Amino acid sequence: MTWPELYLLHLASQAEPSPPPPPQQTAARARYQAEEDERQRAAAAAQQREEEEWQALATALREATGTRFEVRHNYTSHRHLDGYTQGGDHIYLLDTLHVGRIRRGADRPLCWVPSRAADPEVFDHLDDGRLPTCRACLRLARRLAGTTPADR
Repeated sequence: MTWPELYLLHLASQAEPSPPPPPQQTAARARYQAEEDERQRAAAAAQQREEEEWQALATALREATGTRFEVRHNYTSHRHLDGYTQGGDHIYLLDTLHVGRIRRGADRPLCWVPSRAADPEVFDHLDDGRLPTCRACLRLARRLAGTTPADR
């Protein structure tokens, strides 16, 4: 580049140090931002709905069985590495449960069955507001509480 061209670029950068982006990029960014905001609103609404469903199920289960429980994560899996966690969040019984043919001892997950009694299971208490993700626990809890899953 010649000296006059460089000097004109210098003058232009001083006159308008950060020029506005082209209109097409501005419109694309606005569209993307609107889509991202809508996605975040939908995710927040889904999370709120799941929390409300769990609270209703937990209340119904407590009333139907009279058993105390909490949600705990299964740390038995060897795939608990930095940033990666495998395993489900279970409904963990704090009291013994006897309802009909269903019998579960205290300090066991609701989905526990005698055939898996030899499997090592580590359920540490974490008070971080987890929701249960174990399908077997949720299915059995709904059955015991006499509720059905909400339509999604």
